Amino acid sequence: METITLPKSEFEQLHRELETLRNSGLYKRLLEFEKNISEGKRFSRSDLGF
Repeated sequence: METITLPKSEFEQLHRELETLRNSGLYKRLLEFEKNISEGKRFSRSDLGF
C-alpha cells in the first residue's frame, strides 16, 4: 500500500463527499442489491424498476 499526502482542505472535502454518498438513497440501494446477490436472490429488470 502506498502512502500519499493530501492537503487538509482536500481531505476534508473528500470526507464530506463520502458522508454525502453514504447518506444517499442510491448508496443504500446498492448495499441492499449487494446483500441480495450474496444471499443468492435473483431479480429481473422489472423487479429493479427498469
